[in-house]
Amino acid sequence: MMKKNLMQVSLAALLMSSVFAGCQKDKGETNEEEVITTMILRLTPAGSSTPLVYEFSDPDGPGGATPTTDDIDLSPNTTYTASVQLLNETATPVEDITLEVEEESHAHRFYYQPSAANLTVSNLDNDTNGVPLGINSTWTTGAAGTGQVKVTLRHYPAEPPNKSADDQVDSAKSGTDVEATFNVIVN
Repeated sequence: MMKKNLMQVSLAALLMSSVFAGCQKDKGETNEEEVITTMILRLTPAGSSTPLVYEFSDPDGPGGATPTTDDIDLSPNTTYTASVQLLNETATPVEDITLEVEEESHAHRFYYQPSAANLTVSNLDNDTNGVPLGINSTWTTGAAGTGQVKVTLRHYPAEPPNKSADDQVDSAKSGTDVEATFNVIVN
């Protein structure tokens, strides 16, 4: 009977230590998961100072209501200076998550995946280590056509982050913070 009680006490102590260990942050962990409700793309055509603005909106955050996404309408054979901004509109005041992505540039990366839209995305800005970040980029259209572009922000949680220029969007080293697929119309 005493052996059984001792075993139960040991098991309870082990369980409690696991629970408390699970609540603690790992050593060196400084990133807290952010809520991203809005992605804003600003595309400024060459020779203009007026950006075209397109938005992905998920007001209640992941899960819940279906997000809305604007169609991107671009001119053929045109180069655009592009930037992306991320917001948490559930916070008061609204939080600009882009600032955190910039501060932790070594641990984040935007991926742009155009498909069948006669669109090329290039010239992504770099992080502090010279690895693509992608807050700013260049978008170039070809002939008229339609398709999509998927924009994905990935977070590299290792300490220090082990992001490299060769990492693919589905790298096991990173996880998705936000992803949006926009319809693209080049006409």
